[in-house]
Amino acid sequence: MTASLLPGLELPDPDDLTGPQLQGRHCALCERRLFADQRLGTVEWTCGGTTEVVELWVCRPLCKEAAGA
Repeated sequence: MTASLLPGLELPDPDDLTGPQLQGRHCALCERRLFADQRLGTVEWTCGGTTEVVELWVCRPLCKEAAGA
């Protein structure tokens, strides 16, 4: 796992994320659909013996979940 691109925010465990969060359609922190976003960072996600590098995205401006972190 790499470091977050946004200071003060930790990258979530990819195993705890939904498909839309892993695909960059929903916020990696609050699960809301993204209309304006910013890159949080990348994580390695393993499924069925295959590991992928996945980019995580969050709300712009930051959601309450990120602001409270």
